[in-house]
Amino acid sequence: MYPCIVPGRLVPCCVRLVDSSFLRFGSLILAGLLAPGAFAAEPTREERVRAELERQLRDMVPESPSEVQVLFAGFKPEDGYRLVETDFLLDGEPLAVPSLDELNAPGVHRLANLKVEPGEHTLVSRVTYTNGSWSLFSETNGFLWKITASVGFQTQRGLRVVVKASPSVVPNAPDPRLKLKLTHAVTAEMIQPLKDEPAVATAPPPVKPPPVDAGAPVKVTQAPPVDAGVKPGAAVVSVTPPVERTPVAPSRLRLQVTSKKPINATAFVRGTGEPLKLTVPGKKPQDVPLSAGAYTVDLIAEGFLAQTRQVELTAGSDASLAFALVPAPKAAKAAKVQEGRIELPEPLSFDEKKPVPTKLSGLDLAVDLLVRDPKARLRVEGHTDAREVPEPARQSLSDARARAVADMLIRAGVAPSRVEAVGLADRSPKAPNLIPRGRELNRRVELVLLRP
Repeated sequence: MYPCIVPGRLVPCCVRLVDSSFLRFGSLILAGLLAPGAFAAEPTREERVRAELERQLRDMVPESPSEVQVLFAGFKPEDGYRLVETDFLLDGEPLAVPSLDELNAPGVHRLANLKVEPGEHTLVSRVTYTNGSWSLFSETNGFLWKITASVGFQTQRGLRVVVKASPSVVPNAPDPRLKLKLTHAVTAEMIQPLKDEPAVATAPPPVKPPPVDAGAPVKVTQAPPVDAGVKPGAAVVSVTPPVERTPVAPSRLRLQVTSKKPINATAFVRGTGEPLKLTVPGKKPQDVPLSAGAYTVDLIAEGFLAQTRQVELTAGSDASLAFALVPAPKAAKAAKVQEGRIELPEPLSFDEKKPVPTKLSGLDLAVDLLVRDPKARLRVEGHTDAREVPEPARQSLSDARARAVADMLIRAGVAPSRVEAVGLADRSPKAPNLIPRGRELNRRVELVLLRP
């Protein structure tokens, strides 16, 4: 019992005071419970190791901003597609890109190299392609492929993110409109080398072995182990036997000439390696061993029209070319060259609005002239009259006529590099368009012989 002091008197009290040491211990517990993060767990060993690795990496990475490099790898010219429109947006902002002529050239093109803030970014690529190798019989003539693709990526300081946009062909597309697609490839690289990057050790110069007698047997020795008494750094010279390589089997081209009467013909084979000139008998085929590659074979026989073929051989393969000789026409019906233009006995004429000539005869005479003049090229010029189609459509119709005749010459064996097609619409009439006969003469194709 402890006395309690009441105003005016002293009375007994049943209240027992708590020990002061116990009060101090309780206050410490209460303060710990109310402190921020009192219930947070201690970091694990794995978290401590990760934090230390991140700290070391931050110390090693140079203090440089983030970069984004945008590349574009288009089709090759021989693929037959031509780029007509582009639009590249990085985070909604358009990029200033090279011209279409530069982007249509082969190779990888750099569109932009920008410094950006670390974080998330988005690139949207829009390209439009057309069929550059126009063909009358192609189902994609006049198509425009408008392709859009986007990619998201994250940048960090000290890193350069490289984004490459590349179009490609979908071989088994169910619809011609889905034949092309656009994809992105994203890679990252260090802008600068790491600060703690060790120096690269330079290898000592190679030791030239002593000359070996070609007639003496070569002794192959192995380097002794380090603990066999060889001093560190000493050069050990050893001669290894040559590696035997399996010889590549040559390709073979078989030439066959047929005619009513057996006659020998002369074949000129041009392509990989030195050109060949050989005689091909009319009775049996002639086998020519060749290395792999692309070849042009021109065949000339006296009294017959010259012919040409294109062939490509793979390593160890066989191919055959057959030539059916056609007698050359008499002088009155032969093709003539007047002021650089090939005049056929029967000019190539066209019905109204039709891109294919009414008569296909006479092109073998043009092939004969090209074979006998190997350095010459041919320009096919298409024309229309002034009434068969509206004016906006005359250019495309003349292009179609020129391209149709050029394709026929290529199918006859002329190399595509020696033929070009151009349409002139109704800008070069041959006769007045007022009468039907004049318009018929204007619907034509002319063959211009180009010599170097």
